[in-house]
Amino acid sequence: MHHHVHPPIDPFDSALEGVDPLSLDVFKAHKRSMVLSRHLMMMSLADQASHPGQAGCLLALSNSGGMSQSELAETLHVSRPTVTVMLQKLEAAGAIERRTDEHDQRVTRLFLTPDGAELAGRMRTVHANIINTTIGYLSEADQRELLRLLTTLNQHAAEQLEKEGTAR
Repeated sequence: MHHHVHPPIDPFDSALEGVDPLSLDVFKAHKRSMVLSRHLMMMSLADQASHPGQAGCLLALSNSGGMSQSELAETLHVSRPTVTVMLQKLEAAGAIERRTDEHDQRVTRLFLTPDGAELAGRMRTVHANIINTTIGYLSEADQRELLRLLTTLNQHAAEQLEKEGTAR
């Protein structure tokens, strides 16, 4: 049996029915930009043993005076089970602590520990560096144009979701 090593195939490389080649190239470039940003983020945080979802958790909690788990899920646009898993990891790492709400004993609020606050600060720095070394390289005119284009794209996507009745 002979095994040939092939470069990874982009599933969108084969022309899609009813999509012009330029639209496909734009789609692939946009997708690649998101993947690369995520890789940059993960690479920069590799030593923090944290992944982007956890980064979002820490950043959200660093801006709040204690959030409930459902508030956090809503803020991050993820399901509650997803938040539960992230919080368990952050708790094991000593980054967050749970405290009972002073006004409502049934509600548990999440707070950063001093270690968690320090980690959140490092993540803000990493985030700023990634933005400055990618988008920051574009001229102001190009940034405004990209913002305009992505805003339009996002509006159309959001409208499509609302039409389908799946918008959160």
